[in-house]
Amino acid sequence: MINHVSHQRPIIAAVLLKSGDEPILTTARYLARKLHAPLHIVHAVRPMFSYVGAGDIVVNPYYGYEMNFNDKEEQLARGKLDALSGAFDDVEVSTHLIRDFPPEAVLSLADELNAGLIIAGVGADAGGFLSGVSTGFTLASEANIPVLLVPEHNAVRLEGPLRILVADNFGEEGQAALDAAVQLANELHAESLTHVHVQDMSFQDVDRMIESVRESMILGQIPSDPELNREYYIEKVKARTQTELMKRYEESIEPHLNSTRYEAAVGFGKPAEEIHNEVNRVGAQMMVFGRHHLVHRKTLSLGRIPYPAMVEDGVATLVVPDVKSGSQEKMVHRSNFEQQGTTFLNQ
Repeated sequence: MINHVSHQRPIIAAVLLKSGDEPILTTARYLARKLHAPLHIVHAVRPMFSYVGAGDIVVNPYYGYEMNFNDKEEQLARGKLDALSGAFDDVEVSTHLIRDFPPEAVLSLADELNAGLIIAGVGADAGGFLSGVSTGFTLASEANIPVLLVPEHNAVRLEGPLRILVADNFGEEGQAALDAAVQLANELHAESLTHVHVQDMSFQDVDRMIESVRESMILGQIPSDPELNREYYIEKVKARTQTELMKRYEESIEPHLNSTRYEAAVGFGKPAEEIHNEVNRVGAQMMVFGRHHLVHRKTLSLGRIPYPAMVEDGVATLVVPDVKSGSQEKMVHRSNFEQQGTTFLNQ
């Protein structure tokens, strides 16, 4: 894995120069200090003559004065950026004012600086069906480096013991997220790392699976088990899933955790609800997800992990890009595990 979030790689914080920036800047300052990395604060000013709608140019009665408007906008933004940089006395800070649409501006700067991390804000309604896709989620779906989404108007509690939760879908994306989470836990001397997989099954799904297993037992295809019932099945699946999580951690290409406590946890139900419950149980301040292969990229339904699972009050969310260099053998192994919902009864 390429070491994105590591010492010396620049960190980029995308700001709107509004009150909602405070949680972003607090988080950026914490990470820059902990990782001994330079911090670059960037603000994008919309391109000139950008009055466009539905494919047609919108009539603007003040068209000839737009240059003056844009000059004033840049001057105000530059003044705010200068004031921000002066407030950081414990990390190396640079500011950038770019005339472009925000995602393009941030991604271009990240590429130019060979940055290791992008930090952006995300609102509670980000990614909603009618609200469009926020800049933060757009960056998370487009960037080739990790993007940390920080809830606006709700500071992340990073000072003190740090607890990280990583969601693993047993795919290549989940392995990339796990590798990044282990690396970050070591870099930040986290107190704990909770490694989670959610079995997306309702009680009805479980009951249907049990009936299928019983039919196989009657036909003599698998050994009979008189203890088989809903609770027994769920506990068996949880135990085997937990074993698989620990195996994936042991086989991770990242160094094992140093001072961080590792825990493998299994949820059973809806991913968003189960991840929320795990965040509350362990008191996580940071979640780590892989960026799953998107059919409709801008909807940000990340594989089997829906976007609502990625937005928690007071919790930062790190979205890790896909890694294409995973071994074919491991990919086949993970795929096989997903298909073995009933074979635990043979073991």
